[in-house]
Amino acid sequence: MRFSALLAVSFMTLLAFASPQANAGDDGIQAQIKELKKKIERLEEQSQQMNMKMYEATDTKAWYNKIKVKTKKGTGLTFQTADKNYKMRMRLRGQFLANFINPEGEDNEGLGFRVRRLRVTWDGNAFAPWMKYKVQYDFGRTGELKDMKLSFAKNKVFVPTVGQYKVPFNREVLNSSSALQVVGRSIITDYFEYDRDIGVGAYGLLGGGMLRYDLGLFQGEGTNTKNDKGDTGMIWAARVQAAVIGGKAKKVKENFAKKPTLMIGAAVAGIDVEDGSDGNIGIPSGERALENGTVTSFTADINYRDPRFNLTGEYIGRWVNPDDAGVGTAYDSGFRVQGGFFVIPKKVELASRYAMVMFDDDPNVLGGNDLDNVWTFTQGLNYYLSGNHKWKLQLDYTFQREEDLAGAESDESMVRAQVQAYF
Repeated sequence: MRFSALLAVSFMTLLAFASPQANAGDDGIQAQIKELKKKIERLEEQSQQMNMKMYEATDTKAWYNKIKVKTKKGTGLTFQTADKNYKMRMRLRGQFLANFINPEGEDNEGLGFRVRRLRVTWDGNAFAPWMKYKVQYDFGRTGELKDMKLSFAKNKVFVPTVGQYKVPFNREVLNSSSALQVVGRSIITDYFEYDRDIGVGAYGLLGGGMLRYDLGLFQGEGTNTKNDKGDTGMIWAARVQAAVIGGKAKKVKENFAKKPTLMIGAAVAGIDVEDGSDGNIGIPSGERALENGTVTSFTADINYRDPRFNLTGEYIGRWVNPDDAGVGTAYDSGFRVQGGFFVIPKKVELASRYAMVMFDDDPNVLGGNDLDNVWTFTQGLNYYLSGNHKWKLQLDYTFQREEDLAGAESDESMVRAQVQAYF
């Protein structure tokens, strides 16, 4: 800058000295002055460039230049250090639900509204790119921690995992609630679900991601609960899934595919129940009131997807074996068949589902109520504003029938509409 100022002063001096001669018509001196002016302008430009380079070299040492911030539609806001050892992605998901229920023979029908889910998710890595974490909190209703998971993915063939997360069992539960093909999950989840729990496990990808396995051992008390009772009623679970045609087996999906994809899966899980205190036994309250004994479940599923059509089948069986002498083991089972067709690719989809739960009606086995079976049929219409599950409108109608051991039937109809924003 000092050099530029000196040149400017010299130029002004020369200009003042040469003015009388220029007026006298000395074209040579005028030409020299113009050439000198151009040289000064070039020197000033070079000086500015050098100053800018010096500033940039100093500025790169600032802390904020060591962190990259990026965003992409539907994938959240990501902060990452230049060395990639630290990364945090933040996402927000909200679901607004309106539902109308009409139980047969009852007066409590009506329309209701609620914020079904309002979740914030933070995930990424810390200390090293392979030290993964995920934290998910639901601010809906009373507020609840859903996930707090640490995974050590140094080798994708064997990834140890600790924390609170989903028990690796049935397909419908493992599919995120953000990516459901109809508004809610089916009745087989209501009656057979092993929900999130606290424990340890491992998963791995084999064959270039074509096969995935999951193993887990959990305390069996459900989410956000400590086991201070001294019991050992723990859940164990194992699952395997394979991409037979196309795609990868890393995640469970119901619809959306760029090419034909066929995936199959199977899992087993069990829990020892002590004093009826285990809060995650896969049995709703009143459906087999087990105080002491074991619950063992298995499931198998198959899913086909292509750009226009998709179809899923899932079966679950469960043995409830009480320790009480003279009481037999009950075997309950359920299944769902679900599919969709894109009327407009990636935008408008018609989806249907039939699900049924069948209870063991042997009078010599453990009983909790007089239900014989329950089945539902759901017809849905989806409009994917973003071409995927991130922004969508869903409308569905469900008819449910319960039949008791005496053959009496009880029906219920429900219409639901839901808006989801996930970004």
